[in-house]
Amino acid sequence: MKKLSLMAGVGILAVILTGCGPKKATKETLSQIEECRKAEQAAQQKIEELNAQIQELKSDNLDGKIQALQHERDSLKNYLNLLEQGY
Repeated sequence: MKKLSLMAGVGILAVILTGCGPKKATKETLSQIEECRKAEQAAQQKIEELNAQIQELKSDNLDGKIQALQHERDSLKNYLNLLEQGY
């Protein structure tokens, strides 16, 4: 009787451990993971492109401000020269 209950206990334990073991990923899950990886790569590339565009726009804006300030400086120099000459 002890052997029978011991064997039944081992059998139940084997079934429980087999059911709790690691499971393989399905093809569907693997394809979803691959799609997510591709989407992540595309998003990273888009982020890099947008950051480059931001830097370009910032530098363009600075160039325009520099030109405007240089023009203002030149105008003020001319006005100062005219004042010094007595006009």
